[in-house]
Amino acid sequence: MKQVAAAAIYARISSDQLGERLGVQRHIEDCRKLAAERGWPIAAEYVDNDISAFATKHRPGYERMVADIAEGRVDAVLVYHFYRLTRRPVELEHFVEACTVAGVDVTTVTGDVGLGNESGLFVARIMSAVAANESRRKSERIKRKTQQNVEMGKPNGGAQRPFGFEPDKVTVRESEAAIIRQVAARYIAGESLVSLATWMNHEEVPTAGKAAGWTVQSLRWGLMGGVLPVSAIITASRRGRRRGRRSSPRSSMSSLWRRSTRSSAPGAGHPAATYSADWCAAAVAAQ
Repeated sequence: MKQVAAAAIYARISSDQLGERLGVQRHIEDCRKLAAERGWPIAAEYVDNDISAFATKHRPGYERMVADIAEGRVDAVLVYHFYRLTRRPVELEHFVEACTVAGVDVTTVTGDVGLGNESGLFVARIMSAVAANESRRKSERIKRKTQQNVEMGKPNGGAQRPFGFEPDKVTVRESEAAIIRQVAARYIAGESLVSLATWMNHEEVPTAGKAAGWTVQSLRWGLMGGVLPVSAIITASRRGRRRGRRSSPRSSMSSLWRRSTRSSAPGAGHPAATYSADWCAAAVAAQ
């Protein structure tokens, strides 16, 4: 077996709406255990939390790891499962080439595939193609289901109640709705998410889930959701404030709610659209 002097751990979870990082932490712990069993010193850990490997999104942790591989800073990569590494065939080929040139071994905790030989690479290519196809189909199913929920006026799915609502996900919790209105108005006025998250934690505003406090990530999910209709309105409102055009926070929130629930709007089928709409709905319903 090759002597490893600098192992790298890569962990990724596609969805962590509450920003608790529990999934990536479990994967890191399992990878650390495997490294200890093999006597591999860990040189670096790279994490991409709440980032899909299917969508062509920027993955800072993954990109840093590939760069370090190319520069010879690591000689082995540990990952919990092959799918945590990549779900796109084109990305797999790029990664394999980088590892081959640098002489880096890749090992998974689940032991499902190894990229150090032709047989393992063959299996990896098949798995990558299957994963890409399944991710595409799953995305389409989720978008269609979310669109149907929006059209029927049903609340967002999942066990977690949205911040601003009671557990039935329909009844507005006024105390939280008031906070949503204030946060949205301050953000539209130009305040940063970092400042708002700091303020909410200082005021000890409890989250709706198990997270110990508010993060930029959880606020971004609530206010923006990564969806074009919502983020475009907020962005336009912030630009308008900078240019001297003032708009009522009440009308801004109402506009956000109306547009985020239009099933025909771009991005309305994304699960985050309903999440953002939950925030907007709680704010508007309590006005």
